[in-house]
Amino acid sequence: MSASRRASSLLCGLLLSASAAYADPKPDWMSGDSPAYPKSAYMIGLGESSSQDKAADKARTEIAKAFGVVLTAKTQVSASEIGDGKSSSVSQSVSDDVRTSTAKFLDGVEVVQYWRDDEGYYHALAVLNRQHNLKVLADKLAELDKDFADNAADFSKAEGKFARLRVALKLLRAAKSRRRLNENYRILNPEGKGVLPPDSARETLSQAAKAVKAVTVAIEATGQEPKRVASRIVDGLAAYGLRAVEPGKTSDVLLQVDSAGARLPAENLTWFWARGTLNVKMSYGSTGEVFKSFTESGQEAAREPGNSVAAALSALADRAADNAYKILTSPTALDD
Repeated sequence: MSASRRASSLLCGLLLSASAAYADPKPDWMSGDSPAYPKSAYMIGLGESSSQDKAADKARTEIAKAFGVVLTAKTQVSASEIGDGKSSSVSQSVSDDVRTSTAKFLDGVEVVQYWRDDEGYYHALAVLNRQHNLKVLADKLAELDKDFADNAADFSKAEGKFARLRVALKLLRAAKSRRRLNENYRILNPEGKGVLPPDSARETLSQAAKAVKAVTVAIEATGQEPKRVASRIVDGLAAYGLRAVEPGKTSDVLLQVDSAGARLPAENLTWFWARGTLNVKMSYGSTGEVFKSFTESGQEAAREPGNSVAAALSALADRAADNAYKILTSPTALDD
């Protein structure tokens, strides 16, 4: 190698050494702690990726995970599997992601610093101000407590099973929402403490639970797939806290459901479609008087042609349960 080339190589080496000497050092927050953002005042999230934007998203998500929330602003297509374990059907629905109260205050998450390592990966630091968001949650909890007190006053005045049921379900839903928000408050609070509910809340909720259990619903299903349809409606009502009893037993409300379904011509060998219809009558168990009738109809697909009708009727049974719940908790249902 010539002298000039050796000198050039030596110069390049010195320049590279100088460049490395002046490269950004590894920041302290990479350890998960930073004097600038102490954990007593901030929640911290770290993210790493080959791109800066993805690193920022991952850092935000780390904070969101603490609250059990996945942040997304995209429209999602969700598929729910229905089947007997051997085959399945798919119901697709397109819905915009609706952010919860938790996600709203997570909008306050800020990505405050970035660092790129020697391998070219980006690292991001996201922070959430505890004090500001504790105030947001405290205000929301106070609002819920006020609404709860108003509903509790209405509950104490309500007469009759259905009137009490309507208010009781409001109270139980409000209490569930409060528990979720209060858990988020505990997570944000460095001391791990929540906000205690009013002293009278426990007794009110106990009475509300009794009022819900006092209303019974029986389902009589006829037509195609009657056991499947009845079971899905029972499960749907139970999810709302309503109690179903076996057909033939005394009940406050009787749901008579007649189902019918038929396969549709196959368009491909991937999904097999069927159309179904449910005719529902709701009557008072004590008098037999029908106070509401409605029909649910639609189509559904299954991977196996023999399961398409069952899939369609299952989906309609879920919708029928939702509709029945709305009717039972509206002024349509009257006490004797």
